[in-house]
Amino acid sequence: MRLKKYIFFSIVLMLLVGGFVYSQIDRNYTFEILGIPISLPVAVWIVIPMFIMFLASFFHMAYYSFKNFMVLKKYRKDYDKMVDAVAASLMREPRDHNYKTQEARNLGNVIDHSDIVPREFRIETRDERLKKSLEYIKDIQNGIYVEIDNFQLSPRNPLLVKNIENRLKEEPTYSGVVLRNCKEYPIDLCRKSLKVYMGFSDIGKIKEYVKLFNKELLFYLIDLAAREDGALKPNYDDILYIIQEMGERFGAQDYIDLARKVKEIMSPDERLKLFELLKVRDEKAEGGYLYTLFDLEMIEKAKEFFETTHEEEWLNFKAYLELKECGRNYPLELFI
Repeated sequence: MRLKKYIFFSIVLMLLVGGFVYSQIDRNYTFEILGIPISLPVAVWIVIPMFIMFLASFFHMAYYSFKNFMVLKKYRKDYDKMVDAVAASLMREPRDHNYKTQEARNLGNVIDHSDIVPREFRIETRDERLKKSLEYIKDIQNGIYVEIDNFQLSPRNPLLVKNIENRLKEEPTYSGVVLRNCKEYPIDLCRKSLKVYMGFSDIGKIKEYVKLFNKELLFYLIDLAAREDGALKPNYDDILYIIQEMGERFGAQDYIDLARKVKEIMSPDERLKLFELLKVRDEKAEGGYLYTLFDLEMIEKAKEFFETTHEEEWLNFKAYLELKECGRNYPLELFI
């Protein structure tokens, strides 16, 4: 716009000067250039140097205007990239950007390798990308599932994981989608999905994800089966299979805890069968086996088992047996 004004006023000035000179000196002047005589009005000869000066200054100004335009264009592109970088960092998905200016690189390289966590969400900004990212974060943190557009988030992104957890609350059947793609997601999210999946699936389908099981999930399954009144009821074979295939190993106390829980969903024969098989596979299960025997009042069978153990082993259960034979009936839970 300034360059246009310069052209306009320069032409006006040349016309005024040329017109004034022409009005005062109305005759021609001859000047030889390379031996060629050129005859022009004096006013024209006065205006020619002005015109040459105008052209020189015009191209000088045009060159630096274009140069400044290109520099400004770089800054505008870098600003756009920096806004994109801030939005990505807000969404916990920072990525590298190719900045053109050194000033942008100084700040942008830090943003590209950082997560930005807003302390509040009432932030004034006119950029829609920043507004959108702040809205997403606010809703997700408030437990609302949102459809995230314009941001490609990795499966392990903490905001994406939280958003999926929010979706599981609103849409439990989505847990099946998460479980089918579990290799992409964090193990904790997969286990939470399996927990939700147990609420509407059968034991056969649940066992397809046995590698996700840990002690907490197994006990949750048993508690859920106890509440479901038989709708979901794993038998002793199911429990054996899960313990054998699950990623977490059981300790002695875990087996005792298991023995206490399965009595809510299994018959005495099933309980006994379960721990007879378990103690063969893992000697740590002997405590659960003893608990089951005493809980079922199978005293003679417990005595037979004690005959195969060392004197210093299972002193708690042996103490319970001695007190019981003396007519002292204490709760079995006191000895575990």
